Amino acid sequence: MKTALFTGVLRDAAFGDVVRLAAEIGYDGLEIRALSHLKPDSTVEEVKEMRRIADHYGLAIPVIYSNISGQYAKATEAEAMQKLELLKRYTEWAAELGATMVCHGPGGPAPGKATGEDFDRAAYWLRQAADILWQGDIRLIMEIHHNGLVETIDSTLKLLNAIDLSHVGAILDPGNMAIAGEEYGAGAVARLGTHLLHVHAKDVRFYEEPPVTRKAGTYGDKIFTVELMGTGHVDHQPAYRALLASGYEGYVSLEAQVADVRPEDIARHEFRELELAMLKSKSEIDSSK
Repeated sequence: MKTALFTGVLRDAAFGDVVRLAAEIGYDGLEIRALSHLKPDSTVEEVKEMRRIADHYGLAIPVIYSNISGQYAKATEAEAMQKLELLKRYTEWAAELGATMVCHGPGGPAPGKATGEDFDRAAYWLRQAADILWQGDIRLIMEIHHNGLVETIDSTLKLLNAIDLSHVGAILDPGNMAIAGEEYGAGAVARLGTHLLHVHAKDVRFYEEPPVTRKAGTYGDKIFTVELMGTGHVDHQPAYRALLASGYEGYVSLEAQVADVRPEDIARHEFRELELAMLKSKSEIDSSK
């Protein structure tokens, strides 16, 4: 497995500074958060300069996180076409950057509130989105995220099966899945199988009552904050073991944005924790042989 820094961790830093820090720490690549470092009004010249900087520091750019939420289940045709037009721009940029995947999600509603028609409409538009990206040999990947159609393994597989294209896959995100109350370890890895094309990692802490000193998120009956890896309640180890055992050779993108912690310190801490987790996972696999 390879490591990627989600550039949204350092969302206020210049792209060159993000790349320099990631290379200094030892990351293998970058997942570019579009709203931070690849805005819709970026020029081709700016994108080419990003590639030059990344190449200079020896970092790959495997994924662009487009921040385009299709909301296809409820979108009008005009709204959906507008999303696809923007996606054409990201297809061009991904090719310039050497990215092989673009994250683009269906949006909501959550599976418990979705109808069969919602899944059908989302699948219809996502097939078109995927084919736009595939013209540049770019795969469409959808992040498993609470409060969206791809919130659970069941709903993710349902949508993937409805889309029925080999160049569409999923992002395993244990933090988001824990918020949704979904199993996110070895079972999730096994069920996603070859659909699993990318991984996001962040820790999440849950509370019975809202914390006094921290702004917390809520979803259903869950109260949560994003925390530094190893200080929350999400155990990534079972997923890492399963990924290694399955021969997964893709990236784990570290994406935590933690209040009151310097972004540079987050990037360093998350990398160290992932390295230790990988060593532990390899040791556990070797000892079980």
